[in-house]
Amino acid sequence: MPLDLDELCQELETRHGCHTVILYGSHARGEGRPSSDYDVLGVRAEGEVIRDARLWKGHYLDAFIYPEEKLSSPDASMIQMREGIVLRQKGDLGTRFIEAVQDVFRAGPKKLAPDEAQALRMWAPKMLARIAEGDTEANYRRAWLLTQLLEDYFSLRGEWYLGPKESLTRLEADRPEDWAAFDRALAPAAPLEAIKALVELVIKE
Repeated sequence: MPLDLDELCQELETRHGCHTVILYGSHARGEGRPSSDYDVLGVRAEGEVIRDARLWKGHYLDAFIYPEEKLSSPDASMIQMREGIVLRQKGDLGTRFIEAVQDVFRAGPKKLAPDEAQALRMWAPKMLARIAEGDTEANYRRAWLLTQLLEDYFSLRGEWYLGPKESLTRLEADRPEDWAAFDRALAPAAPLEAIKALVELVIKE
């Protein structure tokens, strides 16, 4: 059963003094599953930035609580809120914030410096060689590499990385061949050749 969003707003007001609440992430995009977090931004007049992550009414709640002043200059860390839905707001504070975050998103991410891009392109093959040794540390590095490659794929192309769910969904829709390479490499017990093919895809210039 979906979470009652009016109750959620009341909970954040009571617990944290929030006057503005924005739902973002998969539930805001209509892609939420029963196991998906309810990603929420709550805004109060003042106070420290805190994160309120808990199981609430049978759903996983992941709420960031910001003071009003933090909304005045949104940055890259907030781009996942650009498609948020304003559930409650003080004046037009939430609406203006989303518009400002959309401007940050449209401007694009900061381009990697040449040496940073080169370092990423060297790191992945080095990890691949270590994985081939097959010991416990190698297996750890396999998981590390597979986790990092998705973010590096977008960074090396000068594009925003939007987290695993949104990034994979968009990749499947827009670049199905590249998505298929991730799908093969991320499968449980995928052969090393599938991971090697993904590394080559990610680091190609």
